[in-house]
Amino acid sequence: MKIVLPLLGLLCASIAVSAQQRMRSPNRRTTQYPCRIRRSPRCVEAKVDVTKDETVVRLAMAQHGSVLIELPANDGPRYIIPGDPEMATVDEKALERNKRAIVVRPGALFISPPSNRKAHLPAATVTVQMRSGLVVTFLFYPVEDLAQNVHRCVLTYNRDEVVARRRAAGLPVNLDITSNLPERRDQTGQSAAPISISVESSEDGKAPDREISEKPSITIQFDKDPKPRTETNEKASTLPATADTARPIAENVSRVNERVVEALTRAVKKPKQFKDWSKPTHEISIATLLQGDPKEDFRVLVVAVKNTGRDTLKITSGSPDLLLEMLDDQGKTINVQSIKKLHTEVSEASGAIPGGSTIYYAIGYAAPVLGVHQQLKVVVAQTDAADEPASIALTNRKH
Repeated sequence: MKIVLPLLGLLCASIAVSAQQRMRSPNRRTTQYPCRIRRSPRCVEAKVDVTKDETVVRLAMAQHGSVLIELPANDGPRYIIPGDPEMATVDEKALERNKRAIVVRPGALFISPPSNRKAHLPAATVTVQMRSGLVVTFLFYPVEDLAQNVHRCVLTYNRDEVVARRRAAGLPVNLDITSNLPERRDQTGQSAAPISISVESSEDGKAPDREISEKPSITIQFDKDPKPRTETNEKASTLPATADTARPIAENVSRVNERVVEALTRAVKKPKQFKDWSKPTHEISIATLLQGDPKEDFRVLVVAVKNTGRDTLKITSGSPDLLLEMLDDQGKTINVQSIKKLHTEVSEASGAIPGGSTIYYAIGYAAPVLGVHQQLKVVVAQTDAADEPASIALTNRKH
């Protein structure tokens, strides 16, 4: 009995201890996992250094967020081409107040994809062309968490390098000065839908006065002063021309139209008259034919654009561009300016060229006075290679 009683006491004590441990076990589980502390969302910012090989910027945007895109102080947007407004919109009121920043807001259909979807694709796009000529495309990816929203994006690049590269490629630069072409739809009031946003360069924030013509594709300046010019003005007129100093037109508007239509009709009927074709660039080859009376103050240029490939391609809006080049003694381009078109006719309004086919453009323009180191150049680009257009110089031709 003396041995049995101590054993029973130890057994009872062990049972009590194990019972207490089982009762405390739920409390122990709750203390194993500490509470998660929610941190305040961090403001996501991005700094993008735009180079010649990378002009696409990818940004994340949430449904209830927005993205502020800041641009360099020495440059700014000239044209903004938004995509589907139900996916993303550009705040035009904010752009009027600050022309060095673009605010993009999500649309009603800009929502994050399901979490089980592996691929994450962009849902909206906004394309911006700067005054220097640089074209940047912003791709917006929908995200669910507002903390992942890129609230601010700073764009940096060397404007002088951009201008130099575009001049070497034969593309227009300084668009706030040279892009006031009459056939721009956003400047003539023809477009009923906000296809693109034109940003004026006035410093006081007011848009400059515009004169909307009934025929906006034709803009001809008449000499308002019938009196003979002074000797100083006569000497100045003999200097080499720039794109903005072409001689005034003294003929009727209808006469320019007739010459352009006649030139296009002859080109379509006699395609074999185009012989000197340029080397194909991205499946585009160009040939030109210059027409006009030397006594008249305008010329008509017919441009044949051939698709040397098999697939259908489309010419960019505004092409062909007529440029005035200044060359140095070695024949290198040192300055490029746009020549204002008076009227343009095309054999295919859509700009689409099937493989192996040719379309024709007839362009009327004010004939400039060319210097020894100046020449006219035609530039044509397609939508799949807009940054590398085909070009041909109008050398050894009478104007």
